[in-house]
Amino acid sequence: MDIASLRNARPADLYTAAGAYDTLCKAMAQHATDWKSGTADRAHGSQWSGPAADAAMPVLDGFTGKMRAAVTELGLIGKEIRDCADAMTLAQGRLTTALSDAQAKGFTVSDTGAVSWPASTNPYQAPDWEAKQKTAADGISKQIAKALADAAEADDALTAGLNRFAGHAKDKSGLDEKTAGADAYMEQFGDASNPEWRRNMPLKGAPATEVNSWWKGLGPQGQQWFLSHHPEVLGNLDGIPAEVRDRVNRDQLDHLMKDIRDKKPGELNSGEKHFLALYGPIDKRLSENTGKEPPIYLLGLGSEGQGRAILSYGNPDTATDISAYVPGITTTMASLGPGENDGTNEAENGLNLYRAASGKAPAGHSVASVVWLGYDSPGMDFGAASTKAGKDGAPAYANFLSGVRASHEGTQPPHVTAVGHSYGSYLVGQATRLATQPGSHYVPPDDVVFIGSPGVGVDKAADLRMPAGHVWVGAAANDVVTHAPSKFSLDPDERWYGRDPSSKHFGANRFTVDDWSRGNPVDAHTKYLNGRGGPSLDNIAAVVTGSGGVTLQGQRG
Repeated sequence: MDIASLRNARPADLYTAAGAYDTLCKAMAQHATDWKSGTADRAHGSQWSGPAADAAMPVLDGFTGKMRAAVTELGLIGKEIRDCADAMTLAQGRLTTALSDAQAKGFTVSDTGAVSWPASTNPYQAPDWEAKQKTAADGISKQIAKALADAAEADDALTAGLNRFAGHAKDKSGLDEKTAGADAYMEQFGDASNPEWRRNMPLKGAPATEVNSWWKGLGPQGQQWFLSHHPEVLGNLDGIPAEVRDRVNRDQLDHLMKDIRDKKPGELNSGEKHFLALYGPIDKRLSENTGKEPPIYLLGLGSEGQGRAILSYGNPDTATDISAYVPGITTTMASLGPGENDGTNEAENGLNLYRAASGKAPAGHSVASVVWLGYDSPGMDFGAASTKAGKDGAPAYANFLSGVRASHEGTQPPHVTAVGHSYGSYLVGQATRLATQPGSHYVPPDDVVFIGSPGVGVDKAADLRMPAGHVWVGAAANDVVTHAPSKFSLDPDERWYGRDPSSKHFGANRFTVDDWSRGNPVDAHTKYLNGRGGPSLDNIAAVVTGSGGVTLQGQRG
């Protein structure tokens, strides 16, 4: 495979050929059905018996089997051609993008894919100019090589497949149900079950930076192909741009809800009731927010566990200051729908933080406020006593923050603040440890804020390996959760999930919290991000925007 061959390839012709085989397969399937019902079944249903019948029945059944085998083979041929067309389309898009990049930089690309650049005519050119040109050229050359290799692999795979099917046709083994069944098995469970378009995707758990590089390398043509053919793989993929994720997830939400919205409760089946409970609140919030500011981006949506959803007020790809808030126990998808701004509705809490941070953002700054419900929040039971949910959710949150940086469009990296409330603070603590450990592929936040925390899983702020002064804590005096004693230690500073983050021994910056600390214990625990403002919300907003002026108070103990 060379540049000219791939550039001039016409994948549309392959799609046409695949469609022709699909049509032939459908016609053969109908013919097989008509044959079986009109001939073989009638013969078996008759009272025909004797030597002639004994000889004829196996022949009739044999024809039925041969037709079924032919249907299977024809269907597989169409699929293999389509898989090759998919791979060729993506490879062609990657090549087009690489060649466009080369042209934009004034580089020259040879027929073999070698990339060169013109000599500098400026005697005062910076000393590292040559090195930068070489680095850029090497990157483009790798993209070209990748495109050609992908196309060649797809071409070889289709050639081998068509040769196999041609051999089956020549020796008539393709009319044997065992042979056709073996081909179908390989298609479902063998190498063919991993289609060409998926083979080039980053593996599950790949760093967000790798995902973002893959996405950019697809180019506009390849990106549009994925949006048209397989959007389901993009909506929850960290490193994919926010606008793409929002578009895909909204389409998915609309698909799930369009037949449910207008039905009365008595008209819903069990599956529809489940989806209504899971996605109905988010559907209503997005609907009520249409045309309003700030815009909401739906960055995640899923039915795993208790449900998954990620909302962002403002676009994190363009914002300079980003907060990612993880709520605590008893949080469900319902708390992301419309509700009272009383501290218990997490979507409202995220909006409160957006507004407060926007008010404090320095000139030229913009804000995005994310509410991250990407884990199964424990309930008011033994689940809240376990660290399992926090540890299980920490890698996903750490990867999300890495993805926020990877897909950011600004020339300067964004300022990212992780915010954890109650049990969510434990998850944030664990995610921060993952991101700051030596050799980690996760990218840590710039600041970490714990509010209403029962402990974050470490004894000292320094154990999080964050820069000094970038760990913050808010704890109301009568918030009972922040006083929850350790189940193992008599140390007065020990809490359920580690040392009290607001204590002197922990060593975080303790900021003043809002006046709800003078109210009842429930208010004290739920009002840190309440829309009525006050020191708590204002201080957190100051951390998020780096605007300064955080009011501190004494640490406990």
